[in-house]
This record gives sequence, structure tokens and C-alpha cells, in this order.
Amino acid sequence: MSLNSYSKNMGGFTLVEFLVALLIFAIGILSLTALQLRVLRGDISAHNYAQAIQVAYSMMDRLRSNRNAALAGSYNITDISEITDGDGLAPLVDDDLASWRDNELDLLPSPNVTISCSSSGNCSVTVIWDDSQGDGNVPSQSTTLNSNI
Repeated sequence: MSLNSYSKNMGGFTLVEFLVALLIFAIGILSLTALQLRVLRGDISAHNYAQAIQVAYSMMDRLRSNRNAALAGSYNITDISEITDGDGLAPLVDDDLASWRDNELDLLPSPNVTISCSSSGNCSVTVIWDDSQGDGNVPSQSTTLNSNI
């Protein structure tokens, strides 16, 4: 086989082959971008869930530190709108709830809360938040912490 006939058989890539390869590459890059977006949404959702658990534990610690008021039902609320701004005067339950709402609960997107303590010391803190950033199919998430103070 001569050198001339060998070089004629090696044509290289045609424009169509190049465009097909470019299309396959672009589809792969778009798939990786979609995967990255899904991972980011999952990360946001997991962060909010961890934050909600920490907020619930913080309230449970506050209930334990002011046990008599908790057993009397002073902390019992069914909605975040029931938390009033503190006045700095005794009883300090309103100040405690307002501080908790402003410094911790408001870290979650569109938070809500239910706090319930019985006179026997069984307390429940339910934190609800908007999780539409994390998972659009589940617009709100909640976590409940039960404990005996």
C-alpha cells in the first residue's frame, strides 16, 4: 500500500460527526447541571431540618429551665402569632418566647410552632417551616420533639 492511498482513506471527522459529538457532550453537561441543582435543593432542605431540630431542642431547654411556668401551661401556644414581644417584667415567659422567636425560630423560612406542656411534665414542641426551596412537592415540613421535663 502506498502512502498516497493510505492518506486518502483517513478522512478524519466530518462536520456532522463533530456536531453529534458536541450534542452528546451538551446533553451530558445539562444533566450534570440538573443533578447539581437537585443536590443543592436537598442540601437546603437538610439544613432547614437540622436547624428546626436545634430550635426545638432549644425550646425544650428553656422549658426545663423555667419548669414551674411550663407545668402551669404558660408556654403553651398553638401558633407563632401568639408570641408577644417581651416587656422585661415578671413573669419572664413572654420575654423568653420572644427571644426564642427572634433569635432562633426566625432562622427558618416561614416558621410556625406549637408548644404543649401538661401538668405532669410531658412537653411537646412542634416546629413547622416552608420547605418549598428544598422540595417543591412537599411545601411544608415539621418536626416534633417530645420530652418529660
